[in-house]
Amino acid sequence: MAVARSSALIASSILLATFFNPLQGVEVKVNREETIVSEIPLFGNGSSPGWNNGSPMIVRKGDDVWFSLSRPVAGVPPYANTIWQIYKRQKQGWTVILETDGPSEREPCPLALLNSYTLAVFVNPKTSFLRFRVENEAILWNSHPHLLAFPLGMDDPETFALEPRFSGNPVLREHTYRGLAVDPRTSEVLIMVVDPDSELYHPSYLDGEGQWHAMEAFTFPIRGLYPNLYVRGGEAHIAAVSDIKEPVQAWRDAKYRVFQRHWDYAFRHIYYSWTPDARKRGFETSLLIDSIEDRPGSARNLDLIVDVDGTAHLLYVKNRFQYEFLRDEFFPDEPMAVEIGYAQVKQGRLIYLRTIGKGLSDSDPKDLAPGEYGNLNWGRLHRLEDGSIVVIYSGEDRDGAGMWITRLNKVGVAGEATKIPMEHPMGSRFFTNTERGGSAPSNTIDLLELGYGSEYHSVRYAEIEVRR
Repeated sequence: MAVARSSALIASSILLATFFNPLQGVEVKVNREETIVSEIPLFGNGSSPGWNNGSPMIVRKGDDVWFSLSRPVAGVPPYANTIWQIYKRQKQGWTVILETDGPSEREPCPLALLNSYTLAVFVNPKTSFLRFRVENEAILWNSHPHLLAFPLGMDDPETFALEPRFSGNPVLREHTYRGLAVDPRTSEVLIMVVDPDSELYHPSYLDGEGQWHAMEAFTFPIRGLYPNLYVRGGEAHIAAVSDIKEPVQAWRDAKYRVFQRHWDYAFRHIYYSWTPDARKRGFETSLLIDSIEDRPGSARNLDLIVDVDGTAHLLYVKNRFQYEFLRDEFFPDEPMAVEIGYAQVKQGRLIYLRTIGKGLSDSDPKDLAPGEYGNLNWGRLHRLEDGSIVVIYSGEDRDGAGMWITRLNKVGVAGEATKIPMEHPMGSRFFTNTERGGSAPSNTIDLLELGYGSEYHSVRYAEIEVRR
């Protein structure tokens, strides 16, 4: 599969940026901050509550908000040792309105609004024993990826299954790296699972007439995982990050000396692909958005939004070094640089490549000047009611942990960043009420942090409101 990238377009985009005036800062209010669950035991299966960070997990419709949460069940061996639950915010607080009877999953289950009256959770329950994996006391399972849909208006919802079609004969197991996107105006759905044996993506598209289309299997030049998907009117988009065992032997040896394990993976390439009609054809030639190849770095895709004219907006984070000890051993004089990157793509061509923010992950906060960042952790894109797009991102400045919001103009130039006045900023991976999950453009933004801890995981929620 060919990989395309236009350096001329990137250079011209930098020149164009100088002709746009800086955008005004965003006025934002924090309506609420809550800890929903303080201690969720570690999954012990290689996953965690926020592990499928590319997919939607929280949905808003009007004043109603739902989110999906997975938990492990004590005494059940991995891999399929978790249950999923759907929470809804009620007047009396957060309430579980739907959950599985028992442990059947490895990974968290994405949630989306199919239309104005139906939600769906993307499940992958175990179906039959495959084999034992003795080295980590795990059981491998055959599984059944599908959607469980349920009406919004029921206090005790009844579910019904939506069964996707896949091309070929993919291996369907407990490891899926699921992706999900919907268009609630037409009830279109795009899903994706990975065959863990062939490492091929298997997408499936549900059109507005209720017909599933088994799209052609595909892959990026390097296996791409944790996908952000987008679908509208049959047009489908994907952004993902490469996932590969450390390719440089010296760096791999250094990792082994520190971690005493051979399975440390490297994420170094941000990929994008699309198809103009998921009914008739698979994804086009993949596009390399950005990469880190000359340093032992790390990149992650963060979000994807697509305009009505097909313009795709991508957000990602890029660390020049994956670990500080790799910098110290191989490039001791270089800074631990990190940045939030943005790209704009149309019809498979890279139009603009920008930097939203830059930081130094090993900096001492007291050495930072006003407006400078230390580490930059995570970010999301969000469309407001007026159609404009904002970026919400987390990191550190001279005052410690923080979150910021900035508005983008039509060519992706970021305006003045406003620090969100949160008492407890979200530092790790967080989810939002994204269009990809069926939430409408809104000036109210839901932030769901499915925190990753060394002893326990946690769930925190905040609601912020953009005033201007």
